[in-house]
Amino acid sequence: MILDNFGYIKTEILCGDIRADVKKLLSLNGKNSTYIHVSNVAEKNALIAETYGLDRDKCVIAGLLHDISAVIRPGDMLKYAEENGFDICDAERKYPFLLHQRLSKICAAQYFGISDADILSAIECHTTLKKDASKYDMSLFIADKLAWDREGVPPFYEEVSAALNLSLEAACLQYMQYMVAHDMILCPHDRWTAAYEQLWQLISKSAETVYGII
Repeated sequence: MILDNFGYIKTEILCGDIRADVKKLLSLNGKNSTYIHVSNVAEKNALIAETYGLDRDKCVIAGLLHDISAVIRPGDMLKYAEENGFDICDAERKYPFLLHQRLSKICAAQYFGISDADILSAIECHTTLKKDASKYDMSLFIADKLAWDREGVPPFYEEVSAALNLSLEAACLQYMQYMVAHDMILCPHDRWTAAYEQLWQLISKSAETVYGII
């Protein structure tokens, strides 16, 4: 099991209540602020689920578990990825914490016993999104950004929320465009780039159809 690779991580026998188990693991390892964040993301993801007809329970679980690998030190994330044959992009090598989305998927599966493909996929790409993203992928991606783990309201909150009233795709693209326009991308991630290009083409094509350009 992945967490067994890190001697400093404290674990206890799971009680079966996902929220309680997440809180216990994060609390045991000094990550109380992470628990506050994942709880907020789970709540936001549940609201998005209701709007777009997604399974609420799946969205709550994905929200609670998306940052569960925060108990692993970033340097160890990279070491684990290298030792286990991950295809690591330049962004992940430069900023190892970006690997947390991929390791959180493994933690969710191995430690929490999650097998649902929608949940695991959403967790695995919640930071960067990915090409051909599902509704669950996009929902968690947006929930994570709107319920971010910093002080105050995100500067893009109003624009992304407005776009979310149109579609999940529009909200994802709005957020990504904001990040690009404000030069907030430290190092382009391969998955981010692929998702951004695909969403741009999709939204542009849709706009052309609506306005009768094609």
